[in-house]
Parts: sequence; structure tokens; C-alpha cells
Amino acid sequence: MQDKRIITKSPVRVSFRRAVVITLFTLALSQIVTGLAILVCDIPNYILSEVVVIWFALAAICATTVTFPLALVFQRERKKLALAIHQLEEVHAEHARRARLDPLTGLLNREAFLSRISRYQERQVSGAMLMIDIDHFKQINDTYGHHAGDKALQLIAGALNEATRDEDIVGRIGGEEFGIFVPGENIELARLIAERVRLAIAGIEFEPEANTTARITASIGVAPGTVSSQTSDLLRMADKRMYAAKHSGRNRVSVHKAA
Repeated sequence: MQDKRIITKSPVRVSFRRAVVITLFTLALSQIVTGLAILVCDIPNYILSEVVVIWFALAAICATTVTFPLALVFQRERKKLALAIHQLEEVHAEHARRARLDPLTGLLNREAFLSRISRYQERQVSGAMLMIDIDHFKQINDTYGHHAGDKALQLIAGALNEATRDEDIVGRIGGEEFGIFVPGENIELARLIAERVRLAIAGIEFEPEANTTARITASIGVAPGTVSSQTSDLLRMADKRMYAAKHSGRNRVSVHKAA
């Protein structure tokens, strides 16, 4: 769906006050130039008074009838150009935003997710990685169809946003796998957020078909990190704990114990 802010044309307005100021400035300048021209011209005295009146009148008429309309036209064209540039910037920003987001869930895609984590690490900010995998998601697609699976993923994305904080980074890693980066070295906070996420997903009211409900659960792995931790290592450890959660019965959180 197109963004109405981009495709809607705003009314182009011009300032009559500015046009009047420009016209008055041009009028004054034309009178000065006319006066200088009369001084340097060798005009007989008997026609000087008539020439002065005519020249000043012509200068005033030309300055008024030409400058005022041109000032309005130039302002209108300048505003049109400014509007076009603004709309182009909005389109560029929208394309850049869409390139960072997963089109189905609206969460960060894998590339943007990892890029955001790298920015934290560049600022020497450590954090914990949460790897989330939806339990038995294939059964949803096989039983109710991929349309129902897409609906479930969208509901899960909403639950992730509700259960996390503004400073947490949430992304779709791929398929039914999601990732969350929790800044800071407080592993207990990361575990609590993981539990909130697990409960939020388990509490989703999912109706794949009319008068049919299905339960959604997730297995979550948590890996604590330090300033020197590599993103790939965090993903690997969190992924390992996520599979440990699945093997332990699913719908649970498994936290990596640092040596």
C-alpha cells in the first residue's frame, strides 16, 4: 500500500507580501537608474521636464507590470521544486525503510538486525542474544495452509514488540525464527525478557480458521555476551540453547551458563 504522505500533493502557496517587496525594490532601482540616465544624457532644457516625467512613468509602469507577476511565478516554481525534492526524499526514505524490514512481519530483516547489533558493539555496548523458534510451526502450514502460517507470524511479531523494550533489537532471522538483542550485561534481565516473550507468544489468540483456535508456543535460547563477544558466537550459543529448550519439552527458556 502506498504512503499517502508521499503521493498526496500539497497546495502550492505564494507570498504576495514578498512579491510586493520585490516589486517595490525593483521600482526604486528603476527610478534610480532612470535618474542617472537623465543626468548623463544631454537633453535640451525645453523638453527636459516632459522627458523626465515620461521616463520616470515608463520605468514605474515596466517595473510594476513585469516584476510583480514574475515574482509570483518564480515563487510558485520554487515551491514546486521544493515540494518535489521533499517528496523525492520521502520516497527515498521509504525505500530505505522497507529495505531494512521484513515485508511480512514488519520486523527488522536478518541483515538489518545484525547491522543494528554491530552499531551497539562499535559503541562498546554488550548484550545478550535471544533466539526464538516457534514450536511445531510446520504443522500450522500443513494443517491450515500458508495463509494461516503468515497470520501466525504477524501475531507473533506483535507479541514480540509488546514484550520487549524500545532499546531492544527485534528481528526475523528467517522462517519461524526470530532474534532479540538485549543491551547490557544483566543476564537476569535478558532471562526475564525471554520469559515475557514466551508468555506473550503462548497467550496469542490464534484462529487459523473460523471457529477454530490453535495454540502457539516458542522455545527460546539465551546467550549472554560481553563487549568482546562476536555476533556470530552469540547467535551460535543462543541457537544451541534454543535447541536445548526444544529437547527439554519446548515452550521454555534455556539460558547459556558462562564458564
